[in-house]
Amino acid sequence: MPVICAATGCNNRFVKGSEIRFYRFPLSKPQLASKWVTSLGMKNFIPTANTCLCSEHFRPDCFRDYNGKQFLREDAVPTIFTQDRIPQRLNCVKESNPKGDKCRKSDDDTADRDRA
Repeated sequence: MPVICAATGCNNRFVKGSEIRFYRFPLSKPQLASKWVTSLGMKNFIPTANTCLCSEHFRPDCFRDYNGKQFLREDAVPTIFTQDRIPQRLNCVKESNPKGDKCRKSDDDTADRDRA
């Protein structure tokens, strides 16, 4: 079974020799596991024994150095996720130029209302 990051929008997978590490949800510590799930921001998400997050979702202070190796602290909670957990839509808007339609990222539906 491949090891992949469960965070939305993260495409990291285990690759031998990579500096990206993967950490299983701390299911044996229900309160900490709940914090991880809440931080992940996915409704109705239930991690399994194989569900992992990659090291890119943890701040540097979540790790401790032991004999030159980095280990995740026992109380670490992931906090680094993309700003928009839901991918932004591209809305096409008519612009008054000879090139025609232009597409841009939209934070709201104003472009949809303008076209209606």
